[in-house]
Amino acid sequence: MAKSPSRLALAFAALQYSAYRRFAISLLFTALGVQLLQTAILWQVYELTGSALALGLTGLARAGPHIILSMVGGVLADRVNRVRLIQSGQVVNAVLVSGLAGLTLAGAVEVWHLYAVTVFNGGFTALTQPGRTAVIPSLIPREKLVNAIALNATIGQTSQIAGPAFAGLAIGFLGLGTVYLVNGLFYFLAMIALVAVHVPPLVTQAKVSPWRSFLDGLIFVRQKPIILSLLTLDVAATVLGSYRALLPIFAANLGVGAGGYGLLSASPGVGSLFGSGFMLSLGDMKYKGLYALTAVFGYCGALVLLALSPWFVLALLAAGLLGVTDSVQMIARNSTIIAIAPDALRGRVEAFRTMLSGGGPPLGYTLSGGLAAVLGAPLAVVIGAAACAAVVAGIGGSRKELRDPYLGTSSDPAVVGDDAGPRRSGDGYGDRPKP
Repeated sequence: MAKSPSRLALAFAALQYSAYRRFAISLLFTALGVQLLQTAILWQVYELTGSALALGLTGLARAGPHIILSMVGGVLADRVNRVRLIQSGQVVNAVLVSGLAGLTLAGAVEVWHLYAVTVFNGGFTALTQPGRTAVIPSLIPREKLVNAIALNATIGQTSQIAGPAFAGLAIGFLGLGTVYLVNGLFYFLAMIALVAVHVPPLVTQAKVSPWRSFLDGLIFVRQKPIILSLLTLDVAATVLGSYRALLPIFAANLGVGAGGYGLLSASPGVGSLFGSGFMLSLGDMKYKGLYALTAVFGYCGALVLLALSPWFVLALLAAGLLGVTDSVQMIARNSTIIAIAPDALRGRVEAFRTMLSGGGPPLGYTLSGGLAAVLGAPLAVVIGAAACAAVVAGIGGSRKELRDPYLGTSSDPAVVGDDAGPRRSGDGYGDRPKP
């Protein structure tokens, strides 16, 4: 009698495929690089200016490229080799951050340099992120998709622990220049990890112009209201419920310095590991929409707890809860969207998601920084949490698809397999298979 795989083996099922293992290693180095860069730049901006508004403007510098270039990245992801596209972005970011390290070590860095690096880093990330997510179904069988998305989230959240914690300690003991040098090295190693990854060539329509290709992606998203509803949940959390740009202020108010700032920045990553672990244990679960809705409501409650925390330990707990709830909604949301999108359009659909989820947090930085400059950081976060909860309540009450138990599962008629025949019109939420 064949032995059943252990729960641990099931939780890491996607890692049995060598192409995904290499992709996961590359993703880890990339995610660590992103966390190091964002943490260090926020601290350096606050160190140079002492301004909440200046912190918020780093978000605007990141949001612009995401909003403008994400859809371009989606078109590229559906027309060129996705792996080579990702590698190109990693090399450019490695050179970019190494240049910032040189300026910092030479004592010549100015605030505009930090904004410029943020703009270019955000731009190249926006161009490559759609390909990074769209390539995943080419590396694993479809039934392992939720597992791979959860593992991706685990990797990202692990980097949110290690990256900010290392950055906070390294800033205090080694200096910002060293942090940027390590950051550049991580981007380079991320490129090396993908060298042996090969994916099947994309089937593209050679006569279709890039502009027509771009419009086809938008038309598909418009025809799938459930995708827009899921993305709106995320935008509400990342724009209205933004808090990361204000963490240096919370750390200063609590009197914990750069080390405490690093720990406070890392706590959402710790929480996200718990959230991702929980989602890994569920497999291709039902009620993905309800998981997303409930998690965003919990995120709003954790924001209020962070804003009103009088003690550092309680603030760490609140930040951890933010990570738990964010990872749950993200895994449920992303696995549903990727499952619904056909491979030929997946890059453009992912680009639309990246445009919002990548541009949303930086815009949230700007909004929260501006509110904090006028009202103070705690009140700015509380107001954002209340607004986010109101939006989520409206979406949850108006979109019945989010309460569908089969949303985004292999039993969902809206899910399009790579070998699928003619697709049904509409969202496909009609007759359901019996459990």
